[in-house]
Order: sequence, then C-alpha cells, then structure tokens
Amino acid sequence: MLTLYQFNSCPFCWKVRSLLNYAKQPYDIVEVTPMGMQELDFTDHAKVPVLKDDDKVIVESAAIVDYINEHYAQAPKSEDSKRWTDWVDETLVHYLPPLIHPNFTTSWKNFGAIMLADQYPAFKGFIVRLGGSIVMPKVAKRMKAKYDINDEKTEFLAAIDQWSDEGLTDKSFYGGDKPDFVDCSVFGVLRSGDQLGIVDMAKNHNSTFAAWYDRCYPIMSE
Repeated sequence: MLTLYQFNSCPFCWKVRSLLNYAKQPYDIVEVTPMGMQELDFTDHAKVPVLKDDDKVIVESAAIVDYINEHYAQAPKSEDSKRWTDWVDETLVHYLPPLIHPNFTTSWKNFGAIMLADQYPAFKGFIVRLGGSIVMPKVAKRMKAKYDINDEKTEFLAAIDQWSDEGLTDKSFYGGDKPDFVDCSVFGVLRSGDQLGIVDMAKNHNSTFAAWYDRCYPIMSE
C-alpha cells in the first residue's frame, strides 16, 4: 500500500498526488505536523513529500514521481518532457510563496484555508497557523532574493503565458488529446494554491490556461 506523507499546501506534494490521481492509484495520506514532524520519525529525511510503498521509502519529489510513473502510472513522456518538468521545479514553483505569503496578514488568511478543519486540536492549530504566518513571509522574501524575482505577479503570469503558448500550443493537453507526465507536474504544483487566489488569477489572465486547468481538474485532483 502506498502512503504519502505531506503538507496539504506543499506544491511538490500535490505534484505527487496529481500523478497518483491520474493513475487512479489508491494511496493513504498522512498530514505531517510542521512543528516536530514526528510522523517522519522512520526516516532521516525531514522534508515532505515522502512516499512509502510498503517498506520501501522514497524521498524527494522528482524521485517519487519517477518511481510512481515507472511502477504505477506509466504516464507518457516526450523528448521535451524534461525541459518542462525542470521548468516546473526551477521556475514556476518559485513564484508561489511570494504570491501566497507576501505578508503576515495574507499568510494568516491563507493558512486558514490551507489547514484541514480537524487536523489539530484548537490550541495547537492556532500555534501552527501563527508560526507558519510568521515564518512563510520570511521564506518568501528569501526566495524572491535568491531567484531574482522583482514582481511576482507579473512574472508568474508571464510563466502562465509561456506554458500556454509554448507548452500547450493549442492542444487540449501537453500530451495532446490526453494528459501526460508533464501535465500532471504543472497541474500539481498549481493545484496546491487552488483555494489561495493564484489559480483564479491565472485563469482570469489566460483563457487557454483556464480551459486546460479545468480539463485537468477532474482527472488529477481527486
């Protein structure tokens, strides 16, 4: 049985989930507590996602999705797939923290949407939400500096246009008439922010993207 250890808001975790959902592969989810991460006490890897396949432990999202695709999903890949999966990991994902956590107030609001209703007892939930709302704007600021992001909204929407113009190129999916490995990766990273404004922003900006996202949603989100 597959078990995914994750944060619900983690784009790399949703990249894994999207591929599993695409494959209609059953799996269990364990929501990891950010403070302490005691759910990961079986591994020295203190980051999510982590996938367990019975006794086998796979870490790092790129390795996990390759493992899932080899053993379960068999999603098609093309000669140009690596260009786009690298773009997801090295460009697209970096815009999300500055957009979702630009300041304490916005981060507090978004953590309210991210956190599952029964995830923590009330007081612990408050502490996790408060801690995240303090830490994540600092992470977002460091990410902007590290990746030379000056205007996260403008640059994010330019990335959405790039995906639509160069990736989709008037196709229903990157894979053509049916989604493939790349579609799952791009959709998964963006699905992590579905309730946090960034997907609506992208859909309102680019109708081609909006149609693609809506086609992917029932295939990869559930």
